[in-house]
Amino acid sequence: MFVTGGLAPFRYMVFMKCDDAIAMVRQAIAGHRSAQGELARRAYPCVLACCMARVRQRADAEEMAQETLLRAITGLSSLGDPERWRSWMRGIAIHVCLDWLRRNRKLPTSAGFDDVAVALPETHQPDQIVADREEQQLVLSELQLLPEDLREVLILHYFNAMTYEQIAEWLDVARATVSERLSRARQSLRLRLSRPGSVMS
Repeated sequence: MFVTGGLAPFRYMVFMKCDDAIAMVRQAIAGHRSAQGELARRAYPCVLACCMARVRQRADAEEMAQETLLRAITGLSSLGDPERWRSWMRGIAIHVCLDWLRRNRKLPTSAGFDDVAVALPETHQPDQIVADREEQQLVLSELQLLPEDLREVLILHYFNAMTYEQIAEWLDVARATVSERLSRARQSLRLRLSRPGSVMS
């Protein structure tokens, strides 16, 4: 295994300066084990987000993320342009997930985020923390009903704490596209959470 853990490691994702990242990728392609390990470590949170958006079950997504990293690191020689390593690795993750879903004849379920929680301020009182946790689980449950592209940007932004620019770089899309997807995702969540019967309506 390259990396272990669930959504918690998302927060250690650090985007390197372009020149530094390309240099690291070139070293990894050349067979430097330390560079390969660092590449896997830095890519893991985004790869996991990509898998969570498609597989949804946390354990299955972690398995797919590990398989993605294994295929990527062992297949680095097929990466033609080191500058495009993020989109290349994301493409591998998508194929891994699709292969797994076909192989297991599974459709994504509504479970998977049950033990995930966004960090809460230390100043919160116990009763407020309980209420916030309940709200978080409701939001996470509704999040899974969104389309894949909207789920992915929300996970990257709110769990990875990634900027619009970083998300755009990972998805290989324009910043405006990220902004538009996040706007649609937030609007969809607001509508779902404000519907009659919701505890947040």
